[in-house]
Amino acid sequence: MDNITHSLFGATVSETLWVALPESTKRTLAPQTRRALFLASVFGNNLPDFDFLYAPLMHANPQLGNLLHHRGHTHTVPIALLQGLLMLGICAFFQHVLKRFHFTKEWKWISWMAFLAPLTHITLDFLNNYGVHPFWPIDNTWKYGDWVFVLEPWAWATLTPFLFLLAPTKKGKTLYATLAVLGLTLSWGLGVVPSLMCGVLTAWTLFILVTLFLLKDHGRVILTWSALATLLLFFELGNRVTLKMVQAESSQDPQYKLIDPILSPLPVNPLCWVVVSVEQSETHLRLKRRLVAPFPSIINHTACSDLRFFGGQEPTELLISITEVKTLRDQFCDVRDFLQFSRAPYFWKDETGLYFSDLRFERVNRKGFARIKVGSRTPPCASSKAPWTVGTLPF
Repeated sequence: MDNITHSLFGATVSETLWVALPESTKRTLAPQTRRALFLASVFGNNLPDFDFLYAPLMHANPQLGNLLHHRGHTHTVPIALLQGLLMLGICAFFQHVLKRFHFTKEWKWISWMAFLAPLTHITLDFLNNYGVHPFWPIDNTWKYGDWVFVLEPWAWATLTPFLFLLAPTKKGKTLYATLAVLGLTLSWGLGVVPSLMCGVLTAWTLFILVTLFLLKDHGRVILTWSALATLLLFFELGNRVTLKMVQAESSQDPQYKLIDPILSPLPVNPLCWVVVSVEQSETHLRLKRRLVAPFPSIINHTACSDLRFFGGQEPTELLISITEVKTLRDQFCDVRDFLQFSRAPYFWKDETGLYFSDLRFERVNRKGFARIKVGSRTPPCASSKAPWTVGTLPF
């Protein structure tokens, strides 16, 4: 997920804890406790993404370094626990060196926030089709939720009203109001979201804001988390219906077996999904990319195809020789390492060299960030410093 979403979730978790604490407990805590909980949760929710500082340096090919080490070790449960310790160390530095805090019993609640924050980050990143591998070193395979798009304004629309009403300062209220307006403006203005869904998103934001305004703080907490659960259920419904459609289509060709259906809804839109099917025969992989409208009576395929970004492109079908990929893997170190990341790999050659990419991240008329020019390095290969594997692929 994007870092604004991670920050909003961190703020929501800390404010939820603050609301849940009994008033008798709050009166015994230091005045800075609420701010410390907020900072520990928000900053801790962004700690895993500091891998951008070293990821390009971890591989001879900086692009491959980014692919393998973004959402790398920092997005695993063991390192998340160490990040929690780091967050506590930062808080202790503020207390003992900068003399900004004076905590004793407050450390119990700050510790909850510090350790929960990076785990929340990993959980959110699991929801999209990029994936994480949280159970390293026991399990090094990528795990994918395939539920929501990597930047989802529904989260902004649901969390900002709650945070706006609970914010203790005018600056905080201004920030959350700005983010809510920004999310709606981008949804209406970029042409990525159909007008129907833009209208639903706007109505949802106003409904949440008005309803929360009428509730006490505990009611606001219950409604906000219930609204998030409801949204996930809608996206899960879209995922299930889309998956059944993909499985039914693949079953019509007995020569190929569906080994990895890769799903991603369009932003704000569980009614339009981008699907990349990875199918395998004895000798080839067949990659198929297209748009699917699981609820055509509401938004049909044509309406999905007219949208910018993922729309406006014809369905793609590629045949990839398994033997040829294995040969390239054994011949080039970059290909070997790219296959530790890619769910839907394909390759091509032109006058400038050999290229690999991942079909799930290709865009119409633009360069996908997973498009890699293969370097000339050949075995023996240096370690990629990443143990990740894509369990569905036959190489």
